[in-house]
Amino acid sequence: MNLRKTLLSAAALVVPAGVLLVAVPDVASAAVVAQGSVNCPIVSGSGTLSPGLTPGGAPGGVKITFTAKVASPAGANCGANVAFPPGLVITGGTVTGSGFYNPPVPAAPGSACPLFAGPDVVGKIVAKVAWTTLGPPIAPSHVVYKNNPGTVVPGVPGDVITLAAPGGTAHKAGSFNLPAPAGPPNTIQLKTDIPGPGCGPGPWTNFNIVGGFVYL
Repeated sequence: MNLRKTLLSAAALVVPAGVLLVAVPDVASAAVVAQGSVNCPIVSGSGTLSPGLTPGGAPGGVKITFTAKVASPAGANCGANVAFPPGLVITGGTVTGSGFYNPPVPAAPGSACPLFAGPDVVGKIVAKVAWTTLGPPIAPSHVVYKNNPGTVVPGVPGDVITLAAPGGTAHKAGSFNLPAPAGPPNTIQLKTDIPGPGCGPGPWTNFNIVGGFVYL
């Protein structure tokens, strides 16, 4: 009888303790979801293409990855139109992404330079922007691009990649997940040194990012 009482007493102590541990929220880890709009320049970065671009290319699509540094201009606030939280200053951040470009028709050589800087279509590219701030930390922004045509055009010094919604979709989540009040929202532009349609022998598997912007 005494042993039974002891076991029941121990169970009574353990169960409430477990309940208390589960019920306590992790408030410190909850990042603020910022709202408004943000327009920050990209200052540098790099990326990869697989397979590498060549004049003739290979059948199928191209996998792209990229990482770039976002920085506010001297004395300026990238988040000048931040509506929430009050007083938040965006000082910069890091944008990363990966996904695929598909050829305009199945089995076409999507990694051919003239197709990549032209009719290739975004299959799906997932991008994330981790923001640095003065003030409370905020949640990253996530954008998923699908079926976007004509996002790569020849430029200086090389191809310009402009991921945006027209012709396809751009689904945002996290901070700045509402449409921007003016201009081209949901846009990430990468100015690269990828050679244009007349790219030479290649293969071009690595590239540098020399400019651009994030406008969400």
